[in-house]
Amino acid sequence: MSRRLRQLDQALFWRSYLLTVGFLMFSGASIVGYAAWAGSLELQWLGICATSAVILVGALLFGFGIFGRSSKMEGWADVASTHEAAIILVVISYPVYLILKLFYRPR
Repeated sequence: MSRRLRQLDQALFWRSYLLTVGFLMFSGASIVGYAAWAGSLELQWLGICATSAVILVGALLFGFGIFGRSSKMEGWADVASTHEAAIILVVISYPVYLILKLFYRPR
């Protein structure tokens, strides 16, 4: 495998990682926000602000995973995976990588 193809695969894997992390953050916080809006969950103003911030960060990570430059993927994924529990997210994001690999065409 050539060096350029390996770098492309790494960038694509980190892209799938950012998509997975962003989707999980966005969807999880959206469920909490919806439960608070429906009255099933009581949140104070700090909880509402934290939930809104997690929704925003999740949307930004997801958006960067879709539209971001491949040269920046590894750095952003490194920032998003600073904890040891990130290995679980790496395992979860592998099927997303396989799906993206089917549709991603190198330039």
